[in-house]
Amino acid sequence: MKLSDVAIVGVGVTPQEKRSERNSLQVALDAAKLALADAGLPHTAVDGIAARWPGPGGTDLAPGSADWSTLLGVPLRWIGDSYPQGVPALVDAAGALLTGQATTVLITGGQAGVLGGGRVASYTQPGNEFVAPFGAFTAAHFALVAQRHLARFPHARRGAAEIAATIRTTGSANPQAVMAGRGPYTADDVLAAPPVVDPFTLLDLCLASEGGAAVVVTTLERARDLPHPPVVLLGAGMEWLRQQYVDPARYEQAWSIGTAAARRAFGQAGVGPQDIHVAQLYDVNSLEVARQFEALGFCAEGEGTDFALATGIGPHGKLPTCTDGGLLSFSHIGWGAPTLKLAEAVHQVRGTAGDRQIPNAEIAAAAGAGSGAQYYNLALLGRAR
Repeated sequence: MKLSDVAIVGVGVTPQEKRSERNSLQVALDAAKLALADAGLPHTAVDGIAARWPGPGGTDLAPGSADWSTLLGVPLRWIGDSYPQGVPALVDAAGALLTGQATTVLITGGQAGVLGGGRVASYTQPGNEFVAPFGAFTAAHFALVAQRHLARFPHARRGAAEIAATIRTTGSANPQAVMAGRGPYTADDVLAAPPVVDPFTLLDLCLASEGGAAVVVTTLERARDLPHPPVVLLGAGMEWLRQQYVDPARYEQAWSIGTAAARRAFGQAGVGPQDIHVAQLYDVNSLEVARQFEALGFCAEGEGTDFALATGIGPHGKLPTCTDGGLLSFSHIGWGAPTLKLAEAVHQVRGTAGDRQIPNAEIAAAAGAGSGAQYYNLALLGRAR
């Protein structure tokens, strides 16, 4: 078996909301049910899981008396709980499938029940050194990198605002987005929004919202018998500089993070940046999107915003980016956000994105994290042949 013998066969995304009446465990379970129904598989087909959960060996997740084996009512042959979301979880699941440790893996997660009462979402202020103890938050780490970049390339500030406006306008047209109907936006709207952390305004930064997301992964052989066209893993790469949000990110180290990961992913897939039809980049802020275009090889350093504007990253551009509205407008759900990127990539590749479907979207990039977090991951997904 090879990497492209691994297929995503089901996706599930719960309603995305600013405030949810459910908790994180409930929305993750809801997303899992949706993904399994989409795959046409019973819950008893699952024998592997990657999810943030209470054990064995996993992280705490209230209510702490629950575990996934009990919730699903099935014993599990394999678990992945080191980074159980998005691309890292998909890569781990692929390894489990290719080595026979599991036959069907569920990846699920999300965040809910943390934003009520005006409290800051927990994932924006982790309890790491230099973050919560000193009153910092995740956007400030990205801002450190952005400030240095804009000192070198001042023209990128307006270009970043254009990127944010484009993705937010895309999300405004998506009725499932948290920010549905709130656009269209212009670069001037972004620049004039309330400042949050220099150089970012409120409209430069992603949402902090609630909901769940899940995907189901199995072998291509099994996938061919299921309802939807299989979407296979063409290539993947990951890159970790250091523990996220501990030491402040330095531009010279962090701006290019993802370059090596992309080189591996494109090499495995046998394609290049020019072959990507849709890009589900991790749009945690406006300038981070431009950074990824540079790091992934679409253009040179300092040219990311110019590339986005010249190429067109909206639904009718040459490289539609964050086609559901992304983290900026669709939703950012903490631990579940990386899996949202996989879900939208799958919808686009298999042709089930509805009104936001991009014609002839055969190869998609799905990404996670970025410069301020000091790690990055990328997966290339494509139609099964």
